[in-house]
Amino acid sequence: MYQLYLGLFGGLAFMGYFLGLAFLAMLASTLMFKILAGADYDKGRYHMLNRMGVRPSLLKKSIRSELAVLFGLPAVLGVVHVLFGLQLFKVLLIDPYNGILIPFVAFIVIYLIYYVITVWLYEKIVMTD
Repeated sequence: MYQLYLGLFGGLAFMGYFLGLAFLAMLASTLMFKILAGADYDKGRYHMLNRMGVRPSLLKKSIRSELAVLFGLPAVLGVVHVLFGLQLFKVLLIDPYNGILIPFVAFIVIYLIYYVITVWLYEKIVMTD
């Protein structure tokens, strides 16, 4: 019986991790391309601010904080959604929150990589003179 349950729940856990990473990559990629698609429109705004005398360091800080909000809100909403959604698995699993730290750390690392790449590309597009 133990082997049967181990095979069933092991497969469910693998599907959960695999689909979670796939959806994370899809979400972050979509968010990244959406932001970068609008960068050409924002180029005029940042160019005007640059001509008005705003320091480039302040413009970069503004870009980082703006993109942090755009990346942060979906991340927080997703984490809250997962934490509440795991309540549904209490019927199948004894402790659905066991080992939850590993997927969250992986999520944060991957999401931060997408954020850093997006900020770097966005600054390259917007901050050109």
